[in-house]
Amino acid sequence: MNILFVCSAKSWGGNEKWTSMALDVLKKKHRVFFIGKSESLLNKFGNTQSSITLHFHSYFDWFTFRQLKEFIRNYHIDLIISTKKKEYFMCGIISRQLGIKHIIRLGANRKMNIPVWHKLNYKILNDGLIVNSDFIAENLRSYSFFNTHPIHVLKNGIPGFNSKSTIPERPLANDRFVIVSSGRITKLKGYHLLIEAIAQLEEKFQKHIEVRIIGEGRNKEEFINLSKKFNLENIVHFTGFSDNPTQLMSDAHLFVLLSEREGLSNSILEAMTMGIPVLSTDTGGIKELITDSESGFLVERTVEAISHKLKQLLLSKELLVKVGYNGFQKVREKFSYDIYSNHLLKLIDRISSS
Repeated sequence: MNILFVCSAKSWGGNEKWTSMALDVLKKKHRVFFIGKSESLLNKFGNTQSSITLHFHSYFDWFTFRQLKEFIRNYHIDLIISTKKKEYFMCGIISRQLGIKHIIRLGANRKMNIPVWHKLNYKILNDGLIVNSDFIAENLRSYSFFNTHPIHVLKNGIPGFNSKSTIPERPLANDRFVIVSSGRITKLKGYHLLIEAIAQLEEKFQKHIEVRIIGEGRNKEEFINLSKKFNLENIVHFTGFSDNPTQLMSDAHLFVLLSEREGLSNSILEAMTMGIPVLSTDTGGIKELITDSESGFLVERTVEAISHKLKQLLLSKELLVKVGYNGFQKVREKFSYDIYSNHLLKLIDRISSS
């Protein structure tokens, strides 16, 4: 089967990691193609039968629409998998015009509060959705127009981490308490809350902390300035994007992600595969990964609650090690790459034969 992935992202994040991973799995059995927006990201998606970039200026970019349709015709595409909001509509219209299948990959929880538009985009113009958590699937099914629409739950996997992996030995930093976080640097991910929470800690705690924030994003400069405002520039370090973020996480005591919305975070999964305990907000599918104080820690999304929790964990190093190990076990049982690969291949077979 000829499968086209479309991803109009301008920067690298969890959705893009998922797309790259799915491409890698499916090309073992199918002919896969890729269309993106950013030339600088193109090589990160790996080798495909053919890869190009298009502009994707808007939902209704006619020039991109025509080029996208021509590509699909020329390569006799059988299935389109679109991964970002900007291309859902275009791919949906083209799929209906050409009589081919179209699947949406939805990595975060969405409110369907514009009934006509959302019904058109998320049901009528596709043949099903792939989501990464039971929570997102249940939320979608609460809307009446999804009652009979195919919603496929496909849990994320982490390349290189399989069901027989063993927990890595990690020499923790002894002279400081290392907190790491990674992902797209936006307010949605809550980095400003982490900075403000650390600013509330007493100096006796602050002087032992090092924070590494890994990634790029539109709010990065704003957060750097926020760190300076609280005189935390020697504590909070923005490392930029890394092809191998695990190198910057190997001596960490705690991973923190304070998202407003989340499906199943790849960043959290990566931390858990290393045995790093995770502190997260209770949003989206996070509870499918974290049972509070057993396989991770959950916290309210307020500066005061986060600061209080950090103080507790700074004084609980034995608990952190135990919870990190439990988190590793949970991820190995449910989110291994070999499990993900088998499920994805079977899912695509079902979709193609339906």
